[in-house]
Amino acid sequence: MFKNIIKLVLIFLFLPGMILSQIRNMEFTTQLKESFTGKDGNPLTGKGVTIGDVDSGIDIFNPMFFYPDGGEFSIIDVDNNGVFTPGKDAVDLNNNGKADKNEILGYIEMSNGTYTLLRMDPKEYNSDMDFLFLDLNGNGVRDYGTENGFTENDPTYGEQIFISEDKNKNNLLDKDEKVIALKTSKVKAIREKDGTIRRRGIDLIEYAERDSVFGHGTSVAGMLLGGTPGYQKIHGIAPDAEIVVAIVEYDYTPRFAKHFPDLVRFIKDENADILLFEDGEWGWESLDGSTEEEMLVSEYAREGMTIIGGAGNLAGNKMHIKDTLSSGEENTYSIKAPSTVEGKKNNGVFVSFLWKNSQSDITFEIETPDKKTTVPFNSGSEFLKTGDYNIFYSKEVTSKETAKMILGFSKSDSGAVNGEWKIKIKTDNDVVIDGFVVDVSQSWIGSTHWTSTEYITDESTITFPCTADSIISVGAYAVNYGWNEKVGELASYSPRGYLVTGRRGIDITAPGHSTFSTGLGNSYVIFSGTSAAAPHVTGAAALMLQYDPSLTHSQIKEILLKTATKDSFTGDVPNSDWGYGKLNIEKAVNYLINNN
Repeated sequence: MFKNIIKLVLIFLFLPGMILSQIRNMEFTTQLKESFTGKDGNPLTGKGVTIGDVDSGIDIFNPMFFYPDGGEFSIIDVDNNGVFTPGKDAVDLNNNGKADKNEILGYIEMSNGTYTLLRMDPKEYNSDMDFLFLDLNGNGVRDYGTENGFTENDPTYGEQIFISEDKNKNNLLDKDEKVIALKTSKVKAIREKDGTIRRRGIDLIEYAERDSVFGHGTSVAGMLLGGTPGYQKIHGIAPDAEIVVAIVEYDYTPRFAKHFPDLVRFIKDENADILLFEDGEWGWESLDGSTEEEMLVSEYAREGMTIIGGAGNLAGNKMHIKDTLSSGEENTYSIKAPSTVEGKKNNGVFVSFLWKNSQSDITFEIETPDKKTTVPFNSGSEFLKTGDYNIFYSKEVTSKETAKMILGFSKSDSGAVNGEWKIKIKTDNDVVIDGFVVDVSQSWIGSTHWTSTEYITDESTITFPCTADSIISVGAYAVNYGWNEKVGELASYSPRGYLVTGRRGIDITAPGHSTFSTGLGNSYVIFSGTSAAAPHVTGAAALMLQYDPSLTHSQIKEILLKTATKDSFTGDVPNSDWGYGKLNIEKAVNYLINNN
């Protein structure tokens, strides 16, 4: 305990300095190093492309998610000090040269959730980070939403938002500089958890669920299409694209994500050009492309829709084992389950074993934390009462001949299932087994984990639905501040290896550790994981589709992989860690333009 306290003190003392030392080398990964022009002479910004995101939600009132289509206006320097003064200076909406009562400007100070990686002056308007708004009631706070009397027809769904040009690059709004009004939402439609669909122009303003998982979907959308390049430092790769969001509802047991086929079909019905999966599942999954959702993905890809997914963050967390058993061999694998996981009682642990020789007769026995042992079982489905515990098992064979045994551990009184669980396996044939574990936290960090260290491996840690036959599966590498990660290196949690079918699990990697995006509560945040990597690939696909809307999933995938970067970190590619290497958006778009 004392050693842990010392460690925390040292982190507190040295973390700010360690972070600040890397500020000079910050990389804004959604800022392109080149600008591109389409066949019609317009910039490539994703315009005309619809992205479908299966995710936790989106903050529709966030200033980053409105187009700058409300017109350009002069400001009135009421106090004659030459620069913008919130609460005094005004925007000349009616062009009468006077500061009318309904033209006074306030500003939205975006909070800094990046541990000082982003330099932002607090209590001062920063034109490249903050936003202006019409302070109609003079309360100094931007009001929005139906609860404040606004309707679907009101620009930005509240007191109107503005951004400002910065001609002299002093990061202020000077009296001779213009402001641009934001107006139309970048969100085309949202499918809520209960199936209700909210649409822009009809009732999108009534979407009330917001973003339920720490702003995950908001940060994804920020990387895809947030903000306005040329005005703001943080913006998406395809800022003129539009988005439809299918919100995931989570259940207590695997498959944790409920109604997944309905979410996928909603994206299809909305005529999305790209389908982005921002959910990863491994508990009780077959991971071989045989599920309804995986087959839908393959069908949509054949029809031309581009399908992309973050491959998960399962590596490095002791939640996967692999072993090769010979005929007649017996082995035992152990799991440690804590009593609480992420603040909740750990009253459910879920295990699955996969193997390809489906004719093999594999027998299982479970030893509970109170040292009671089940009878051996090898087929069928049943609940076994063993000591104080309930054990569920079920065996099935998929259409791709993957055998799967799923196990569920619970307690009779709904108590915690903490302690050591042992699983003994015996086979009548040579077989390779993959074992996965997850608990009610549904967490990547491995609260409940394997303790059989000789079998724990990061190989074959790609999660559903990136196990579909037709998908661009994305891994993550580190940029900016890495902590335990070296900048440029594959993120420790990035999945790797081969699927149970033998196919390479990762197609390409992208910036995914310590990237920047927008977050809940008008903030900028550090966003990490393959959830951050996949939007980079999706943004690249959006630019390519704007240039040539006829491109198919296969064509986009081929270009992205062909133009990926190989370096000292990736080694020779393709390989099972990096796929074909690191995403190179500029090279991919240039290749398309030069070969189209």
